[in-house]
Amino acid sequence: MTWPTASSLGRRAFLAGSGLVVGCSRSATTTTPRPTDPAPASASATASASASASASASASASASPSTHALFDAYPALASAFPRVALGRFPSAIERAPSLAPVATLWIKRDDDFTRSLASPASPDLARLFGGGKVRKLELYFGEARAQGKRRIITSGGVGSNQALAVALLGKALGFSVRLHLAPQPLSSLTTKNLGADAAAEAELRLFDTVNEGHAQAVRDAHQSGDTYVIPPGATTALGTLGFVNAGLELAEDVRAGRAPAPRRIYVALGLGGSAAGLGLGCALGGLQTEIVGVRASNPGTVTAATLRAIHDETVAFARARDPGFPALTTEAANVRIDGRFVGAGYGAPSPAGAEAISRAHESEGWELDPVYTGKALAALLDDVRSDPGGRGAGPLLFWNTMSSRAVAAADVPAAFRRFAR
Repeated sequence: MTWPTASSLGRRAFLAGSGLVVGCSRSATTTTPRPTDPAPASASATASASASASASASASASASPSTHALFDAYPALASAFPRVALGRFPSAIERAPSLAPVATLWIKRDDDFTRSLASPASPDLARLFGGGKVRKLELYFGEARAQGKRRIITSGGVGSNQALAVALLGKALGFSVRLHLAPQPLSSLTTKNLGADAAAEAELRLFDTVNEGHAQAVRDAHQSGDTYVIPPGATTALGTLGFVNAGLELAEDVRAGRAPAPRRIYVALGLGGSAAGLGLGCALGGLQTEIVGVRASNPGTVTAATLRAIHDETVAFARARDPGFPALTTEAANVRIDGRFVGAGYGAPSPAGAEAISRAHESEGWELDPVYTGKALAALLDDVRSDPGGRGAGPLLFWNTMSSRAVAAADVPAAFRRFAR
């Protein structure tokens, strides 16, 4: 099977685990990032920044316009890529004082963009859905609109957060939405997302595998001029730019005193675009931060080579539109994979993830999921337990990529009922 590769590099999909990783091998040299590099924080500076950020987070503030750090830093990219505003940026960043008292822990609240101090767009689509997929979908929906498409098809597991985001946001934007879904283990996430998919009136079709669903979507798009395909995970160079923006946004959070520079960022790892994009964005913003992609997908799905391919493809894609975009190497991005908490595999809840979810809810009121964010937080908490003396080395940041916005539910079609409680 050939993946959809329009002439632009950004339409290539990185789907590993099936022998279908598509990427470009390129050598790159590090150049000076355009944004101002924040200096590494000393222990006293970190404490001061923590206090300042906590105070500013609790203080009332007037709303400011939503920003897009990537497009602000590289205006040529803003001209090259249409965007539909789906979230409010920057997303909130908050101290988590109770979850891991021996560490300085922060959370990036992509789960709910309405917590941002940025003023809402009109219409305010941030109220419909949150989560990391929103950052990627802004660019996909922008491209679909620019191409005059009327139908969106995307593929994923029956509990796919991306599928639900496309269903809800696509409907609000006036698109017809079809979801090509494949089996995954029953969990609270599959139950919630399938019910919400049905409530959003998306057309649901069941396939044996995600790859089969995606292949059918591509065939349908070739036969119909009004159909736009968003690949599984939205993991192309175009989608990854959404998380390059996230890394640059975090650098701006640090410069503005909203939070200290984190020593390490923990983010769930599905197909790799979010972790790779964060690494690239943080490096561009001058943050000397390690990105820990905590595996939520099966071990063969994403490897270090996959992350390098995503990084190289994204850099080449951006530089083709803006030659001033720095040719950063993968070493500068500093991303690694932590595979200790995947448990029985993709979609399968794990005891460590369940414990992390429970602790986060009890101590901080966070709503996490058993497939992605619970496992990511489990890795962070384990690292804190195993290195309690590391608290002086710098703050830790948990990037919450799950949507915590309430969604409606409807009866699930008969073919999908075995995946919903």
